[in-house]
Amino acid sequence: MIAKLLIYGVLLTALAILISSTARIGLAVFSVPNGDNFALINGVVSDDIPNEQQLHEEPPILPINQRKVAVKNGEKGPQGVSDVLPRLFELPRRTIDPTNLPYKCGVILIQHHIPGQEGAAIDDWIRGLIDSNDDIGATYISSADAGSKEAFVAEINEQIEMKGEFYWTVLGSGEHGLALATDGDVLRRLRENMEERGCQLVAMSMFSEPLDYNMKQTRQMFAECKNCTVTEFTEKLESGSDVSWRGQLDYFLYNTGEIEALDNKVKVKDAITKLRDYYDLVLLDGKDDFSKEILRVTGWKSPDGEEIVAAEVNDMEIGGLRYSKQMVKQYNKFDAKNGDADFCDALNHIYYNDLAFLFNQ
Repeated sequence: MIAKLLIYGVLLTALAILISSTARIGLAVFSVPNGDNFALINGVVSDDIPNEQQLHEEPPILPINQRKVAVKNGEKGPQGVSDVLPRLFELPRRTIDPTNLPYKCGVILIQHHIPGQEGAAIDDWIRGLIDSNDDIGATYISSADAGSKEAFVAEINEQIEMKGEFYWTVLGSGEHGLALATDGDVLRRLRENMEERGCQLVAMSMFSEPLDYNMKQTRQMFAECKNCTVTEFTEKLESGSDVSWRGQLDYFLYNTGEIEALDNKVKVKDAITKLRDYYDLVLLDGKDDFSKEILRVTGWKSPDGEEIVAAEVNDMEIGGLRYSKQMVKQYNKFDAKNGDADFCDALNHIYYNDLAFLFNQ
């Protein structure tokens, strides 16, 4: 009898250890040189590690084979993928309280590096929106028009120092715009100034999914390549030789168009931290309606409708240039090198609760 009790005790202990281990699947902890601990989320560094009590309060995380079976059966709850990591890895971020909308005055900062015609269509729509709501006294300041980052920041400082009643200013930050690795203080001062005036700063940043961004980038590069043939352009891009691929992550942090020689995990952590600290809206092209967000925040009306219409482009062929399997493979290499693959994965996870990466384990 005593022997049986001992066996039961061992089995219960083993079961407790198994349950405790299962609840931690997906969380890898490592130490950096200064001794701080971080969680590694699909290659993305986070310092928001839950404590022991929080871990036990979370729903259990099932092994990958059980998660796949649960999804195949359409199950929900702790047994289904929709609740695998609903809170364990959720990161806090700035949000807009819809009960306070629309705002009566303020500054809208729109940060994006969407290449080519699509990016130009966004800027044109904003200009047209302001022109059609001329009674609100709004102005549009574009970093591309400013000609340099110093000139653009000087115009932002003018907004901060402006006296008297404030209405609306829209800041378009792209080429020659802010570099968030160093310019976070600009947004902090601008937000403080707006709140002192009884107005609001709405900072939004727009990104594209990697493949979509790369196709747009290819169209723009091909359009700008005046003296190269289709064959020359295709061969160079497919080989990846002497191609400096301008990624969204480097643009957001440094705004140089170059690939910064830093560890991608460091860059992704820095970018996500900046987005959480300074940006009210983080939008992915194709998942969010940028124009509706602008109208929702301001209360403005768009006589031409809410949709932004870009020139129609055949996605598979541009002026004789066709996308190829080898070209897409090269895109993946570019994204792995410049950090866009990890960065966009983190955006999808944090801002859209996209857990698709769990099934690639």
